[in-house]
Amino acid sequence: MDYLPLLRKIGLSEGESRVFLDLLEHGSSAITEIARRSGYHRQMIYRILPALTETGLVSVGPVGKRRVYTAESPSHLKSMVDRLANDFESALPSLEELHISRTDRPILKFFPGAKGMSFVHDDVVRTLKKGDIYYRYSSRKVSRDTSKNYFSESTREMRDKKQLERMLITSEELSKTKRPLLEREVVVIPKGFDLFEDNISKVIYGSKVAVIDYNTETAFIIESAIFANFERKIFELLFRFLRKK
Repeated sequence: MDYLPLLRKIGLSEGESRVFLDLLEHGSSAITEIARRSGYHRQMIYRILPALTETGLVSVGPVGKRRVYTAESPSHLKSMVDRLANDFESALPSLEELHISRTDRPILKFFPGAKGMSFVHDDVVRTLKKGDIYYRYSSRKVSRDTSKNYFSESTREMRDKKQLERMLITSEELSKTKRPLLEREVVVIPKGFDLFEDNISKVIYGSKVAVIDYNTETAFIIESAIFANFERKIFELLFRFLRKK
């Protein structure tokens, strides 16, 4: 297996990754031995090793008159990943502040194809905070394709971890395919009014409204706090009316 891309994603440079893997494979080594096997000049090794020792991935100690370097357990990499995740979580609120538009004009984003639709579904979970609610109309047709929900497994896990609640307005037929969940409340459009099988969904979450067309596998997001609040009021009014039916 090529571990180099994985180490690069964690944050190691190419040189740090190659030297760490070299020491894992060959054990404790002096700089001259590392340079010979890796093809890097000694000056380059002298620059790489301090970075590896600082992160705890490599330790240094004397063997006779020489100094040798030893790769520590790869489990230290998980600590680096955890620290990176914690740093990211700490920085995310301020990054979100930078992302907030300084204009009152709505932002419209278009997402074509199955990947784009998955992005929109995932964006719902990424945008909301723990315990938030999102509101969804679903007029999907009940068919063999209904189970295709465009949710990645990681997004589903994040949704459950955040304990997101959802309120759903859908058709009587589609509601029968939904298993009861404490975090999901479902009301239905009566058949006498409409079959509600346009195969389109609308999701209202945070300051965004997403419209998803399953017929053509296209979607778009309108980002506007005013527009989202307007849509939320209409949804809640209809939801309360249908709940009494």
